[in-house]
Amino acid sequence: MQRGRSDADCKRKDDSVMWILAAAALLIVFCYSVVPSFALRYLQTAKRKKAGREKVLYLTFDDGPGGKDTEDLLDLLKEYDIKASFFTVAGFAKQYPELIVRMREERHLIGLHSVHHNNALFRGNKFTYSDLVESMFIMKKLGCDAAYYRPPWGHLNLFTLGWLRRLNLHLLFWDVMAQDWSDKETPDTICSKLMHRVFPGAVICLHDGRGTAGAPARTVEALRMAIPMLLEKGYRFKRVDEDE
Repeated sequence: MQRGRSDADCKRKDDSVMWILAAAALLIVFCYSVVPSFALRYLQTAKRKKAGREKVLYLTFDDGPGGKDTEDLLDLLKEYDIKASFFTVAGFAKQYPELIVRMREERHLIGLHSVHHNNALFRGNKFTYSDLVESMFIMKKLGCDAAYYRPPWGHLNLFTLGWLRRLNLHLLFWDVMAQDWSDKETPDTICSKLMHRVFPGAVICLHDGRGTAGAPARTVEALRMAIPMLLEKGYRFKRVDEDE
């Protein structure tokens, strides 16, 4: 009887230790990545809303270049003489160097979005440093001196912040998304979300690469509807480095 009670007590203690360790690990992850990622994004958005700017919007695109979808997007932007900001995945940029050349020639801003779109949530110092430096090196070879960085999935870590300062890179999140990467969205729903969520000074994040079931093509079609309506409402478009 005593032996059975002792075994049960040991099991409860082991369970308690496991829960404490799990809670500690969760707390470390939150402090290491989740809290700084969401806090900095919130602060950037709050600052832009408080600024009360004129009716200016900043179109930004992640995850590209994406081949024909990026070509179609550049055609659309050229039609309206809009300068946008592209946060490119360096591995994709190597596959489509001609699109990087075109972005430069048409005076769009080209920023960094990692080498292979890896999440920084559980990454350490070595990976964080090498990912940033390799991204810069690849884009430099393509003629781009990138000065802006957006982390994949919006997740950075404490090492990211240190290396951004040392490498003189500006961190930029977003204010408005329209879930354009999802196969549940259509050009109409993406357009509707944009029209309801924008505000003067907002940084809009869309995608010209990756996504599911032809997502970037839907984004282009959504913008084909949204841009004329936004212009009619008095909005203008700028690159993020023009006022940031």
